[in-house]
Amino acid sequence: MKKGIKKAHPLATKLVDEPCYKRPIHGFCYTHFNMKEEHLTDIEHQFLSALPDGRDNAVTLLKLSRTLNINKHKVSEIVARLRNAGYLVGSSKSRPNGVYFIITAQEFWETVNTIKKSIQSQQATLDALMIHEERFTRG
Repeated sequence: MKKGIKKAHPLATKLVDEPCYKRPIHGFCYTHFNMKEEHLTDIEHQFLSALPDGRDNAVTLLKLSRTLNINKHKVSEIVARLRNAGYLVGSSKSRPNGVYFIITAQEFWETVNTIKKSIQSQQATLDALMIHEERFTRG
């Protein structure tokens, strides 16, 4: 299976002790295949344990940084690393703002669209700067 493909747990009604990245959703337990939990750092494990399910329970980076006793920039780096590893970490800039485990299609697409808008904004800024490239070409 490709990275990021989810599969419903065959025994959805059976109670099992599963790692925090396996979240029950509407009677199913979605498993993130190719997620090598042993490759996570201690702070990443703590982050995943502190991350709430769903946008309605989103927690700010500042609150997570205080909970984990690390700076806000480090929390942002952890979010990026976990997303790049395939974890469904969502984010919201409207109330409630913060980060959370994605549990619905709407949360997934809101996060995707937020990231796309950020990329477009960064690209527009880069394009505007590159107009002046010839003034700063190294000789």
